[in-house]
Amino acid sequence: MKTTHNKKQYRRLLAIFQKVKNRTYEDIANEHGVSSRSVQGWVAAYIHGGIDEVKLKKPGGLKSSITSEDREIILSVLYNDPHIFGYLRNTWSLRSLAKCLTNEIGISISFKHLQRIAKDLGIRCKRPRLELQHGNDYEQGKEQVENYKHVASALKKREL
Repeated sequence: MKTTHNKKQYRRLLAIFQKVKNRTYEDIANEHGVSSRSVQGWVAAYIHGGIDEVKLKKPGGLKSSITSEDREIILSVLYNDPHIFGYLRNTWSLRSLAKCLTNEIGISISFKHLQRIAKDLGIRCKRPRLELQHGNDYEQGKEQVENYKHVASALKKREL
């Protein structure tokens, strides 16, 4: 119990310890705010398989279909200029990168999956933001922002 920092696991171990001290399932369940069936399950798991059966397990899930070679391709595309692939922008957005990888390279990947991969690779993704500086050049900056808004739709890749 001293080695865990997880509250749920500590609660399970404490409940088992309390059952060893001859407390009732209902009493233990009321103290911990769980059902008596949960406490019975924890005690049964401990009796059946020891402390390893009581420990919390990581949730399962589907394995990634992206291989290590695909990750290398993603990195190489990410570090290349979007102009090479026909995009009229200077930097990649995750959505346009996912679209490029899916349509032109053949790696089927979603925006969210690409976001997780970028995080795993240590790449920080930031949302671009236009800012106007108040001061002498405010009017010039305002004009630049308005011009950008007019051509922003053209920055998306044209469908062929």
